[in-house]
Amino acid sequence: MCDCVNRGGVYIHVAVCRSKCIYCDFYSEVCHSGFDWERYVKTLVAELELRSCGLSAMREVSLYIGGGTPSLMPVGLLRFLVSEARRIIMSAGSGDVRLTEVTLEVNPDDVTAGNADVWLDAGINRVSMGVQSMNDKELRSIGRRHDAKKVMEAYGILRQRFGNLSLDLMFGLPGQTLESLSSTLDVFTELHPEHISAYSLMYEERTALTRLRDLGRIKETDENLSVAMFEMVNERLRKAGYMRYEISNYALPGFESRHNSAYWEGVPYVGVGPSAHSFDGRRCRRWNISDIRAYMLAVENGEKCHEEEMLSDKEITEERIMTGLRTAKGIDIVRFENDFGKEARVELLDKAASMLGKGYLKLDYNRLSLTDKGVMLSDDIIVDMF
Repeated sequence: MCDCVNRGGVYIHVAVCRSKCIYCDFYSEVCHSGFDWERYVKTLVAELELRSCGLSAMREVSLYIGGGTPSLMPVGLLRFLVSEARRIIMSAGSGDVRLTEVTLEVNPDDVTAGNADVWLDAGINRVSMGVQSMNDKELRSIGRRHDAKKVMEAYGILRQRFGNLSLDLMFGLPGQTLESLSSTLDVFTELHPEHISAYSLMYEERTALTRLRDLGRIKETDENLSVAMFEMVNERLRKAGYMRYEISNYALPGFESRHNSAYWEGVPYVGVGPSAHSFDGRRCRRWNISDIRAYMLAVENGEKCHEEEMLSDKEITEERIMTGLRTAKGIDIVRFENDFGKEARVELLDKAASMLGKGYLKLDYNRLSLTDKGVMLSDDIIVDMF
C-alpha cells in the first residue's frame, strides 16, 4: 500500500487525564493520586520491546507521545520513556536509523520552566499544546482546565526552548461567535507557532457534550455558522503564511507533522498503550484493549492485549480514497491505477464527476483533491466515492 518503505512511526498512548473534556471520545481515565506511573511506563516500554520486530524496516522514524495528557507524567519517568523508546527504535533496525521527530502533547496547566527543561533535555523536539480557544467562557463551556492567561504563560516558556510548536484550535464551540473566533485567531497568528490544528467541534456518541446537547443544555452551532467559521479559519491562516496540508492541519513551510502525515500516507506505524492502533503498511490493522489495568496485566503476563484484522482489497482501495482526500495533495491518480488497476481508476473518476461539477473536488496534474468548498462536506464526499 505504501511506497515509503523506509519511513515509520511509533505512537505511545498515555491514557491518563486529570479531568475529562466533555467533547473527548478518546480512551483515557482520570488520574487519581494513587496512580502507579512507574508501572504504567514500564509496561509501555515492555510492549514496545515486544513489538520491536515491527520496527525493523524503518529507517526514518517519528515518535509521538499522545493521550490523554502525557504532560501529567512525572518528568523523570518521561525522560526514561523517551530514552527507552529511542534505544528500542535504534536497535531494531539493521542499518542507520534516524529519529526525525519526537512530539509530546501537553496541556497548558502542566507547562512549567522546570518541566519544559526536562522535556527538551529528554529529546523532545516538537510540542503540541491543546489550547482550543483564547476565550475563557468558551474554555469553561468545554471543560478545559486552563484559561487564556495560562496559555500565554505556557507558550512563552515553550517558545524559549522549542523551535517546533503546534497549537490546537476548535471552532463551533457552545456560544462561540465569529467575533470571538476572530479574537482567538488574532492571538494564534500573533504567536505564530509552526503548526496549527483546527478542528470543528464534533458531538460524538457517549460523550458528556452530546448528552448535554440532547438534554437541551447546550445548543449545537448552526451549520451555516460552522461553515463561515471554517472559511474564516482557512482564510486567516492562509494570509498568515500557513498551508492547509490536511483537512484540519495547517503548517508553515517545512513544518508539516511527519508523524501525522504517516497516517494519511499509509506509512507503517506501531502503537503501544491501551487503545493504541497499529498498521503494518500493507493489510494488517491492530488495536489494543481499552482498559489500563487489563492492558498492564496482559503485557506483564505475556498475554494477548490486542485484536487485529486483515484488510480486504476493497477496504484497502477505500482507505486510499479516504486518506488521500484528507490531504491537500489528494489522490495520485497514476499511482492509484498502478496499485489497483485501470478499472479502479475509471470507477474513481466516474464517481468523482458530479463532485467535480459542483466544485467540491478538483483534478489538477493527475491529483484528485477536495476544494475549500468541499472540505466541510468531506465525510459525505468520501462516502460517496466508495
